[in-house]
Amino acid sequence: MATILRALIVEDSEYDTQTMLRELRRGGYEVEYERVETRSAMEQALSERTWDLILCDYTLPRFSAGDALRTLQQSGLDLPFIIISGTIEEENAVDMLKAGAHDFIVKGRMARLLPAIERELKDAQTRRVQREGEGERQELMARLEAINSEIERFTYLAFHDLRAPLITIKGFAGALEQDLEAGRHDQALRDIQRIGGAADRMDEILSDLLEFARIGRVRRPSEDVDSQQLVQEALQKLDSLIRAKSVTVRVSPDLPQVHGDRVRLREVFENLIENAAQYTSDQKEPLIEIGTRWQDDQQIIFVRDNGQGVDPRYHNRIFELFEKLDPNTQGPGIGLALARRIIEVHGGKIWVESGGEGQGSTFCFTLPEKSEVKILLK
Repeated sequence: MATILRALIVEDSEYDTQTMLRELRRGGYEVEYERVETRSAMEQALSERTWDLILCDYTLPRFSAGDALRTLQQSGLDLPFIIISGTIEEENAVDMLKAGAHDFIVKGRMARLLPAIERELKDAQTRRVQREGEGERQELMARLEAINSEIERFTYLAFHDLRAPLITIKGFAGALEQDLEAGRHDQALRDIQRIGGAADRMDEILSDLLEFARIGRVRRPSEDVDSQQLVQEALQKLDSLIRAKSVTVRVSPDLPQVHGDRVRLREVFENLIENAAQYTSDQKEPLIEIGTRWQDDQQIIFVRDNGQGVDPRYHNRIFELFEKLDPNTQGPGIGLALARRIIEVHGGKIWVESGGEGQGSTFCFTLPEKSEVKILLK
């Protein structure tokens, strides 16, 4: 079976073109070709079709091999560029090779054409493999750099937030010893309670950090999930908090079916609803709305509150680990970071919309179409 060769021929002579084609067919190639004579025709051919190589006459009435080579280089394509001419002088041929041409063939010596083409096609394939390998290497290096940066930040933040309860435990352990020696038993009981509270906080931080670290590393099959059901499950889990904050929750009946990890996606709703409830507590009539909208042919799910809002300067920062705009709220500040990681592992995006203080917040996220999701990560 003949090998298909797609050749762009820069040549003004139909006779010379047919001579080249006969030589290529003699070598077992089935040739798909186009002959061009001008820069604009060459640019159009390069943009509209895929080529294996370019065969170019040295001199044309309105074009030259130098012009054609520059046109190829400006296109960004890496194709073998072979000059075929009966008039090229050795000095000019050397200049063309220095400029980037891969070989030149004298028209009276067409026997060299097939070996030159085979060699250049192999070299072009080698260059493609090397570029792909280099691209993969660069991508891997970038990923490693991002991972190292995340580990460094993760370690710093973990140390910073774990140190506070440790200081509390150490301080009240000393106070406990003094109170016991002085016979202050009521105070000693309070010391023990403070130590227990600090230990509980450490346990909460460590559990959340473990949860954060596991996302994206342990695989679990995805499934079709009714997001309406996920919201109801999340609200049921957060019922005591919502009642304590006297929050009204409105859920749209139009929430879509999504495809993903049921447990993780429910955690997204839990974290976003809990965050909204925490930041609406100072409102007379705290309200959370959960719904969906369309934007640029993409469905967006949102959790909106009428709470204190988020200054635009912090719209990205609040999704980082341990970031809390209000240090008086409960929790270590990992919920939004967990939500972002889950959504990104699913191939979606998450962001916040808020005009600033006192204007409420709308947390939005997207998920890819079902056909785009194969395996989601736990």
